[in-house]
Amino acid sequence: MDMKKIKLSPFWLAVLAAVGILLFALVPYVFTMINLKKKENINLRGLAGRLNTAKEGTPSKDDIASWTRYRGDVVRAYNDVTKFYTDSDKVLERWFPGLNVDTSGHPARDAFMTRYNDEGQQLESKLGAKPYEVKIGIEDENPSRKAKAGFNWETLTPADWNLIAVGGEADEKHVLRELQKRYWARQRLANSILNGGVKVNRIVDFRFFKRLHDKLGNAPWEQFSTKAEEIIHWQGVYAGMTGQPQGFGETDLPNELGKTLTFGFAIELPYSEVPKAIREMLNPGNQAAAQEPMLVNLIGTHVTIRDQNEPIVPFTYILGDEADKAAKHADALKKAGGDKARPVHLAVTCQIIDFDPPKVKKFEKGAN
Repeated sequence: MDMKKIKLSPFWLAVLAAVGILLFALVPYVFTMINLKKKENINLRGLAGRLNTAKEGTPSKDDIASWTRYRGDVVRAYNDVTKFYTDSDKVLERWFPGLNVDTSGHPARDAFMTRYNDEGQQLESKLGAKPYEVKIGIEDENPSRKAKAGFNWETLTPADWNLIAVGGEADEKHVLRELQKRYWARQRLANSILNGGVKVNRIVDFRFFKRLHDKLGNAPWEQFSTKAEEIIHWQGVYAGMTGQPQGFGETDLPNELGKTLTFGFAIELPYSEVPKAIREMLNPGNQAAAQEPMLVNLIGTHVTIRDQNEPIVPFTYILGDEADKAAKHADALKKAGGDKARPVHLAVTCQIIDFDPPKVKKFEKGAN
């Protein structure tokens, strides 16, 4: 029996063609998705394995955010602290007003030393004049010689400068800078009298415990008295029986941010003025330019009484004459110093933070 040929209509031919085209386009996409799924499954299994084997304490996003905030707080605190010390260091780093400096920021040696000596003499003249009338130093037993100690200005000789020059130009500039800083420290004490109103009878001694330069050993301004009644006991610098520290070295600040500048001063004054003297020395605004404070730290103090009132004051009067007795009694007390308390001897050890602003670290935002 003959099979009749089946003839498809154009509609079904179009359907079959569309299905073929769809299969041809869909099969590669399906295989691509299957492969992508396999890769994702492999990555997920790897990540799950790493998470399973990770140590406890692995930081989370919250941990990282917390650490980032903490870093920001620490950086802000560091910047605030270093800014405070930088501002406090400005007055210490300045030169005498009007002094010409070269391109390196230093004055000529001769010009500086002339100004340094003049400023020192003017400072002592102001203190010695009325109404202050402060005596400087300890009178020598020989009236022909000038007083000892006092401000102990560093009067360098040409021979001293020759020794310093062995170390090169950098050493000379360092000494000039050091002398300027030492002047400001001495002026600080003078300002407590001139500006702070502290009543001082005498500036007995003022000294820095570190040598001005390693080559300048046993310099005149480093000498101290060996007389028992004149020995000053400086507190906080490990001084021996002589009261003077041996081989003293300044303390380095962390991260090379500078050094300390340690000094001591001894003054004679009424006991009632001791708290005020210490307060004014530490007062960051006792200089004329209060907007440029100098930060001074107190290391130690030592108060002694050098002279006592006379326990017995004899006097002669006419027996029975009460007026004469009263007059002679008053005159005897006056000559003996009366019943007023004798001045005390105050020795104070201080430190200035000699900050080095160029060494302050700069933290970039977002840096690790």
